[in-house]
Amino acid sequence: MRAKQFHEVDLLGSQVVDFEERVDVDRLRRQRFERLQAELVRANLGGVLLFDPVNVRYATGTRLHESFAFRHKGRHTLVPREGKPILFSATDRETHFLNGFLIGRPMHSIEAWTCGSFVLDATSKWARAIKEAMSELGIAKEPLGIDRLDMITIRILEAEGIILEDGVVPLNWARSVKTKDELALIRQSCAVADVALSAVRDAIKPGVTENELFSILTAVNIKYGGERIDAKLLAAGGNTNPWLHRDSSDRLIRPGDLVAMDTDMAGPFGYMADVSRTYLCGDGEPNEEQMEAYKLAYDYIQKCIPLFKVGASFQEISEKAPAVPDNYKTNRYDCIAHGVGMSDEWPSIAFTDYSLSGFGNYPGELQENMVISTEASFGREGGREQVKLEEQLIVTANGPEVISQAPYDWRFV
Repeated sequence: MRAKQFHEVDLLGSQVVDFEERVDVDRLRRQRFERLQAELVRANLGGVLLFDPVNVRYATGTRLHESFAFRHKGRHTLVPREGKPILFSATDRETHFLNGFLIGRPMHSIEAWTCGSFVLDATSKWARAIKEAMSELGIAKEPLGIDRLDMITIRILEAEGIILEDGVVPLNWARSVKTKDELALIRQSCAVADVALSAVRDAIKPGVTENELFSILTAVNIKYGGERIDAKLLAAGGNTNPWLHRDSSDRLIRPGDLVAMDTDMAGPFGYMADVSRTYLCGDGEPNEEQMEAYKLAYDYIQKCIPLFKVGASFQEISEKAPAVPDNYKTNRYDCIAHGVGMSDEWPSIAFTDYSLSGFGNYPGELQENMVISTEASFGREGGREQVKLEEQLIVTANGPEVISQAPYDWRFV
């Protein structure tokens, strides 16, 4: 049998078929869990207690009311460094569909809005259940990592004698390198984003609003099995400069306005497509300010892409990235690039002269099967508009593979 050509395997269909191997959900769940448990061992943690719904999903392969869970302490999971995870949920339906992968337990409500004046008593009851679960898993005397808890839950867990440690760093290590099935799903999400961005480009015309265009991004994502968009990053004209200062609004878009957008799109199975494009409204030609910003952003992205090779250190990438002109530094993006998976993820690669942490680039290097989005945001300090471009790529043994294919505005490049 002949080997498949690249164009035949770079994107899989999303339905079950009998003519090729597609995403294996059981393997996806198992391999992610194995990566997480390996990092728990490396961090000397007995386990990790997860509330963040994206972390819960990564660890267990289950999802329910994710947007709700971002705001409230709802379903959560206890992952031991050996053995099965325990999922605390309001329903046991998920347990029955996962072939014994996890252990189900009823969820105790510990939210102030449900428990009111009984919140301390409810949290104490919950903490005892967590301690019993740790004993059941054989990790009662081991440090427990946590990802997102408030002061009440932290203090009551510690009062039960549980040693709490950070669980976010080991999670980031686990999530940074993608499995075969994760890569297939990320390609799928980028394909959805490409379609969505093309649809927005085609809808840009004088009189449309930013919100109308953002609704197209959302509708296309949902139509093709996507789940949410993490930010309303679509702006036009003066709303683009500086970037990130304005969500999409009811602003009317006029002829000659730049329209910039960043997908931040959780597509099928919750995997992110983080891609940015900027288009010019109308049939006219760009002005000098727009042309310069677009060409700078485009050239910056194209020169950064080849830097993302296996073994390249974060500091090396920072030092080799193109220089940003002085009059564009104030409004540049916050980082050169960052990891992407089920959200924005580790690593974040900083500029040589600026970092979000204030400590520069942390030690580390790119590994095969990391997924990276490299960012460019160019607008003059004090200027009217800003150009936002971003590409998503896979770090492969043969070099970076760009998987975002949405069109540029070819009037600029």
